[in-house]
Amino acid sequence: MTDTDKLQDLLLIDLKTLIQHLDKYEVKFWSDYFQKISKLIDNGDIRGLDSLTNMRGGMGSFTDLVICKINSHAIEEKKEDFANSELMRLGELVFKSADKLKRLIK
Repeated sequence: MTDTDKLQDLLLIDLKTLIQHLDKYEVKFWSDYFQKISKLIDNGDIRGLDSLTNMRGGMGSFTDLVICKINSHAIEEKKEDFANSELMRLGELVFKSADKLKRLIK
Protein backbone atom coordinates (compact mmCIF):
# COMPACT_ATOMS: atom_id res chain seq x y z
CA MET A 1 0.00 0.00 0.00
CA THR A 2 1.45 3.37 -1.01
CA ASP A 3 1.56 6.53 1.11
CA THR A 4 -1.09 8.00 -1.18
CA ASP A 5 -3.39 5.02 -0.58
CA LYS A 6 -2.88 5.24 3.18
CA LEU A 7 -3.63 8.95 3.21
CA GLN A 8 -6.70 8.47 1.03
CA ASP A 9 -7.97 5.79 3.44
CA LEU A 10 -7.36 8.12 6.40
CA LEU A 11 -9.23 10.94 4.68
CA LEU A 12 -12.17 8.64 3.96
CA ILE A 13 -12.27 7.61 7.63
CA ASP A 14 -12.15 11.26 8.72
CA LEU A 15 -14.95 12.10 6.28
CA LYS A 16 -17.08 9.21 7.56
CA THR A 17 -16.66 10.44 11.14
CA LEU A 18 -17.57 14.00 10.14
CA ILE A 19 -20.63 12.78 8.23
CA GLN A 20 -21.78 10.77 11.26
CA HIS A 21 -21.43 13.86 13.43
CA LEU A 22 -23.48 15.92 10.99
CA ASP A 23 -26.10 13.19 10.73
CA LYS A 24 -26.39 13.02 14.52
CA TYR A 25 -27.64 16.62 14.55
CA GLU A 26 -29.58 16.35 11.28
CA VAL A 27 -27.37 18.74 9.31
CA LYS A 28 -28.54 17.19 6.05
CA PHE A 29 -27.14 19.65 3.49
CA TRP A 30 -23.55 19.33 4.68
CA SER A 31 -23.83 15.61 5.36
CA ASP A 32 -25.02 15.00 1.80
CA TYR A 33 -22.30 17.27 0.41
CA PHE A 34 -19.52 15.45 2.28
CA GLN A 35 -20.96 12.09 1.21
CA LYS A 36 -20.67 13.15 -2.44
CA ILE A 37 -17.10 14.30 -1.86
CA SER A 38 -16.28 11.02 -0.11
CA LYS A 39 -17.53 9.04 -3.11
CA LEU A 40 -15.41 11.15 -5.48
CA ILE A 41 -12.29 10.63 -3.37
CA ASP A 42 -12.98 6.92 -2.99
CA ASN A 43 -13.10 6.71 -6.79
CA GLY A 44 -9.79 8.59 -7.11
CA ASP A 45 -11.45 11.70 -8.55
CA ILE A 46 -9.38 14.83 -7.81
CA ARG A 47 -12.55 16.95 -7.89
CA GLY A 48 -13.33 15.67 -4.39
CA LEU A 49 -10.12 17.19 -3.04
CA ASP A 50 -10.74 20.40 -4.98
CA SER A 51 -14.22 20.65 -3.45
CA LEU A 52 -12.76 20.36 0.05
CA THR A 53 -10.24 23.08 -0.71
CA ASN A 54 -12.93 25.42 -2.04
CA MET A 55 -15.38 25.10 0.86
CA ARG A 56 -13.27 26.82 3.51
CA GLY A 57 -14.06 30.48 3.00
CA GLY A 58 -16.74 32.89 1.98
CA MET A 59 -20.32 33.39 3.01
CA GLY A 60 -22.25 30.19 3.50
CA SER A 61 -19.12 28.05 3.60
CA PHE A 62 -18.72 25.05 5.85
CA THR A 63 -16.68 27.14 8.30
CA ASP A 64 -19.80 29.30 8.88
CA LEU A 65 -21.82 26.31 10.08
CA VAL A 66 -23.05 26.45 13.67
CA ILE A 67 -24.95 23.50 15.06
CA CYS A 68 -27.68 24.89 17.29
CA LYS A 69 -31.35 24.62 18.10
CA ILE A 70 -32.02 28.06 16.55
CA ASN A 71 -30.77 26.71 13.20
CA SER A 72 -33.32 23.86 13.48
CA HIS A 73 -30.74 21.20 14.25
CA ALA A 74 -31.66 18.24 16.43
CA ILE A 75 -29.74 19.29 19.55
CA GLU A 76 -30.32 20.41 23.11
CA GLU A 77 -28.95 23.88 23.86
CA LYS A 78 -26.68 22.57 26.61
CA LYS A 79 -24.90 20.30 24.09
CA GLU A 80 -24.27 22.99 21.44
CA ASP A 81 -20.78 23.97 22.65
CA PHE A 82 -19.52 20.40 22.53
CA ALA A 83 -21.16 19.69 19.16
CA ASN A 84 -19.55 22.77 17.59
CA SER A 85 -16.13 22.11 19.13
CA GLU A 86 -16.26 18.60 17.74
CA LEU A 87 -17.45 19.93 14.38
CA MET A 88 -14.44 22.24 14.17
CA ARG A 89 -12.06 19.45 15.22
CA LEU A 90 -13.43 16.99 12.68
CA GLY A 91 -13.50 19.61 9.93
CA GLU A 92 -9.84 20.44 10.56
CA LEU A 93 -8.91 16.75 10.42
CA VAL A 94 -10.62 16.42 7.05
CA PHE A 95 -9.05 19.58 5.65
CA LYS A 96 -5.54 18.66 6.85
CA SER A 97 -5.78 15.14 5.44
CA ALA A 98 -7.07 16.54 2.15
CA ASP A 99 -4.21 19.05 1.96
CA LYS A 100 -1.62 16.33 2.56
CA LEU A 101 -3.20 14.05 -0.03
CA LYS A 102 -3.42 16.84 -2.58
CA ARG A 103 0.29 17.63 -2.14
CA LEU A 104 1.19 13.98 -2.66
CA ILE A 105 -0.88 13.67 -5.81
CA LYS A 106 0.26 16.86 -7.52
